[in-house]
Amino acid sequence: MKKIFFFLFALFFLNFSAILAQDNTSETLQSLASQFVSPADAYKPQAWWHWLGRNYSKQGMTLDLEAMKTSGVGGVVIFNAPSWIDPLKTPWVENTYRSEAYFDALGHALKEAKRLGLKVGIHNTPGWSHTGGPWVEPEDGMQTVWFSEAKIKGGKDINITLPNPASGKEGEAYYKDEATFAVLSGKDITAGDIIDVSANISKDGRFLWNAPAGDWTIYRIGYYPTFLRSHPTPEDVSETALEADKMNPAATRRHWNNVLNPLKERFPEYIGTTFDNIWLDSYEAGYQLWSPNFRKDFIRLKGYDPARYIALAYSRSDSIINQRRNSLQYPNGISEESTIFTHDWADVVNSLFLESYATGKKMVNEAGFQFVWEPYSSIGAVPFDTEQGVALTDLPATEFWVHSNNPTAGDEMIDAVSKYGKRIYGAEAFTGMEATCRFTETPAMLKRPADMGFSYGINRYYLHSWAHNPLDDKYQPGWGFAHYGTHFSRNQTWSVEAKAFFTYLSRCQMLLQQGTFVSRSDSLVHRRIPEADIFFVRNAGETRVISYQLPIPVSQPEIWDAYTGTINAYSGTVRQNLEGKTLIDVKVEKNASLFLIFPHSYMKYAKIKDHRVIEEKSTEVDNDWNVIFIPKTKEEPFKRQFSTLIDFSQQEDMDVKYFSGTAIYEKTIKINKAELDATHRVMLDLGVVYDMASLEINGQDAAVLWFPPFKADITGYLKAGNNTVKIKVTNTWVNRLIGDEQYPEDFEWTDKNQGLRAMTALPDWVLRDEPRPVTERKTFTPWYYFNRGSKLMPAGLIGPVKIVKQTVIIL
Repeated sequence: MKKIFFFLFALFFLNFSAILAQDNTSETLQSLASQFVSPADAYKPQAWWHWLGRNYSKQGMTLDLEAMKTSGVGGVVIFNAPSWIDPLKTPWVENTYRSEAYFDALGHALKEAKRLGLKVGIHNTPGWSHTGGPWVEPEDGMQTVWFSEAKIKGGKDINITLPNPASGKEGEAYYKDEATFAVLSGKDITAGDIIDVSANISKDGRFLWNAPAGDWTIYRIGYYPTFLRSHPTPEDVSETALEADKMNPAATRRHWNNVLNPLKERFPEYIGTTFDNIWLDSYEAGYQLWSPNFRKDFIRLKGYDPARYIALAYSRSDSIINQRRNSLQYPNGISEESTIFTHDWADVVNSLFLESYATGKKMVNEAGFQFVWEPYSSIGAVPFDTEQGVALTDLPATEFWVHSNNPTAGDEMIDAVSKYGKRIYGAEAFTGMEATCRFTETPAMLKRPADMGFSYGINRYYLHSWAHNPLDDKYQPGWGFAHYGTHFSRNQTWSVEAKAFFTYLSRCQMLLQQGTFVSRSDSLVHRRIPEADIFFVRNAGETRVISYQLPIPVSQPEIWDAYTGTINAYSGTVRQNLEGKTLIDVKVEKNASLFLIFPHSYMKYAKIKDHRVIEEKSTEVDNDWNVIFIPKTKEEPFKRQFSTLIDFSQQEDMDVKYFSGTAIYEKTIKINKAELDATHRVMLDLGVVYDMASLEINGQDAAVLWFPPFKADITGYLKAGNNTVKIKVTNTWVNRLIGDEQYPEDFEWTDKNQGLRAMTALPDWVLRDEPRPVTERKTFTPWYYFNRGSKLMPAGLIGPVKIVKQTVIIL
């Protein structure tokens, strides 16, 4: 009992220490206001950077990292995944996992990241699940327990060979006996009635026993490695990368030494600065039932021998272990004694898992890294307590998918994050499958899941996925991450416009990382800093006025709009109800979000005063449109003239119909001097846009509109007289990819009638850097998403485009 007490005290101390050590760091409201337009690097989203098989290059790394820096991504987490195409037909055959070529490439990535001011983390194992690698020997791999049984008649000397419980299993050669028990048949027995005959069996299973009279069942109980492999790993280690034992302290230490020592030896100058975190993805390694130390640890924690209860349960037909599922189960009719045992077993497994993670964290921290962990499973139950996992890790993280309505373990995670004072709460963000992520993604599509994640208190996004593209940029869009994740890359059609979206994420993350988490309810998150209360509010429906009841004293709020980067004064009435809550009515646009900031005292930074429109006149801009088409595929730009605004995908002109890239529309508008005074505003309303638009007014960048309504106040960029307006509209890769399918293939696909498939290998003309055989094809990617009959997506500026002139009263 003393040992159990000390173990429980250790867990309590760990949790209490986490509370004491919570980071409630916050900047002043003045500092936050000054950087709201362009937040500091620490607040930027980071990206999961998947290196696929052997397909990584220094040239590609530099291009990737420079593009991230330009677009507003603050760092990367390196994952080593399979290529899913012929791993040997590549220009980079020498790039096997953790070879000298690999470490040379990693050193280059760190050097470039340092130059650019980016952070780098790395997943501890190849693949994304979970803790393992090719350094894990079978004896250090995950173990399971099983038994064989033999029926004998007593009253004589027994000399038999007991069956090997691992017979026919991959781990048979590594089987080790744990205990052998004799159970008298036909008797209602207890654990005390079971006879331990472990001394009567030899290593080869020979069993010698002077058996008392009666019918006996002999249980030979032992354990062996499951040979569960880390997944999905680069092809060169797919058979050798074993999952490490999660309950064996020695195996845990060996695993983490193998992870950390090569990094410490090769890259000490980067660790703790540029190279600052080691990641554990969500748990997908199944249930581990045993370990070489499990029996002793069970006795240490629970005070009785678990091996006896395996024999006891099966002698009663109370199946406690289900070998096929490799997990504990609760069968109908299980005895009370066995129910207690099953509960105790799960509790010991939980304790040993958490002890293993604590050991890993300690070693990671001592090496100079942060320990980042997603302590849950996205595919089933986990063998450890998620809340205690959150308490243990330096930076807890969850995940959400593009189609998700909530993050994985959303309520459980935010409750634990709040309880243990974890200021930074991360997420693997925008994961998806081909149904939603096949170059159809746009920032407007991603805003809904982004705001959903923020509404659960998440405040640092790790973009899933920026797949490393080792190819030259003449191959567009280049490499992708199969059917997993959103296509963030340097060769996205909207890679330039992405900066506006990433800046939106940065603004939200900056405010949501301040101070302490107070509460969340539905689409409202409350944090508090010494100078203010901060509320993130989200409208997932149509445009409406929303009444908020907020648990704070009455004060004058401000509206911080992360989409525009503006800080706006609130001119409405602030009230207080009988419960002492502040009441405020706010108009929130369709699918929009805002921050309501309640300063505790007057703040001097500039705020945009609210206004009321008293008169509005709209003029539609139509007639002839001159359009310059700039293909993302690096072809020469071309021009077309249209008498009215049109959907490119509906045109007969093949260059326009299958266009992907940026189309520049130019118009001249005339503005009178009187329309530029303080009582007037000029708005540009673009109407319908596929898919996003950048505005340039008189040579100045005015706005990037990536989410409807595509409308901007352009007053500050105008002059009296003629004004040149350029509208740069960018669509997705979809139409060009479909356009290419109208022509013969100059590579080999796997069977593309079964859904998403890959090239069998990089074609010879790519490997030899030769001209493309089918010149009509403009795109190149190893993944097949469409066919010649796939439906095109609307593209271009559809309008109607309007100049909206308003007369306003400042409130």
